Amino acid sequence: MASIDVLLYTSKVLKNGEHPIMVRLIKDRKPKYISVGMSCSKAMWDDKKNLPVKKHPLATEMIIKIEKTKTDARRLLMQLEDEKASFTAEEFTKKLKNQSKRITVLQFLDEVITDLMKADKVGNANVHKNLKKVLERFRNQKDFTFSELDGSFLRRFEQDFRERGVSEVSMSVHFRTLRALYNRAVVEDFAKKEADPFVDYKISKFNTKTQKRAIKKEDIVKIASIKIEKGTRLYDSQNTFLFSYYCSGINISDIIELEWTNISPDGLMEYERNKTHQRQVVQLLPPAKEILAYYQKYSLGDYIFPYLDKSKHKTIPQITNRIKKVTKQINQDLKVLAEMAGIEANLTTYVARHTFATVLKRSGVEISKISELMGHESEKVTKVYLDSFENDELYEATLNLL
Repeated sequence: MASIDVLLYTSKVLKNGEHPIMVRLIKDRKPKYISVGMSCSKAMWDDKKNLPVKKHPLATEMIIKIEKTKTDARRLLMQLEDEKASFTAEEFTKKLKNQSKRITVLQFLDEVITDLMKADKVGNANVHKNLKKVLERFRNQKDFTFSELDGSFLRRFEQDFRERGVSEVSMSVHFRTLRALYNRAVVEDFAKKEADPFVDYKISKFNTKTQKRAIKKEDIVKIASIKIEKGTRLYDSQNTFLFSYYCSGINISDIIELEWTNISPDGLMEYERNKTHQRQVVQLLPPAKEILAYYQKYSLGDYIFPYLDKSKHKTIPQITNRIKKVTKQINQDLKVLAEMAGIEANLTTYVARHTFATVLKRSGVEISKISELMGHESEKVTKVYLDSFENDELYEATLNLL
């Protein structure tokens, strides 16, 4: 059994000469003191009632806060004992403080984003920032509590996305992030587990299947054949796209951060994938070596491609934001290249990676080998890239019936 009471903690003297008023939890015969956030002098304290004396100028306000804190503590203690939950005095203290700390969803989002940035998890922080933006738009900048985040809220939130034509892939990302936020709020006692709206609202209903992104090998040849003025942004975008295709579909973020130290004299490229942190080794093909030769001739720094500058992009957030901006520019340029090549496809940096996998598959290369070349953690991930290709092949096979 545990007990709760309030007292004037005379063992500690504050700068103003008064003593802090504390909630005392006694559990397993050990006391734990939790500050009420107020103080009082010994002369103004009634030891029998454990309250400030009536002549104290702030007696009414102090008594109200003390009684509320005591009630909250006893209610929490009863709840934990009813649930037969095992807890330490430290855990009780944290739960009580979080209960008294009223926090809204958007405020909690800000705290999570700050924690992620401190941990250099910039990508995850940006995902939470994007969630905050769409929530603010949906709520017309009005904040809300976790108790308002119920099934009705989620359905209306989804409907708003659909009316604006947001893809189900994007919806899935936002709802998964919101669910993770709710789960974290439960852990920190800002939300109730029994009120979890995601128990009945299923995120799995969203269609997140990767859309067909690969183009044909002949289309790659067309893109490579386009004559573009050297030294222009469009020329760099063309080289970046082709380099990804020639080098096992290396991701755009990894290309942007490639340094000359990643290239060995014997024609190997070795780097660590940003996404999985796995070490990748790629045997450079002649066209990739030609691209490197061009940039080596005009190189002014450690980076191979002309996107990052160590004198400007020093911190992880700076590098991440720069990669995001450059990727957007390259994708804009790829639309121009597709038109110049006469290719009817939504050309993006991802297409190079998908095309690399698809061309190898069509050439008879085993999925296990393609998976290894792409740095996937499992063949299941690789199959996502190849599903659309296999469906096309199956359809063409059925045409033989006609």
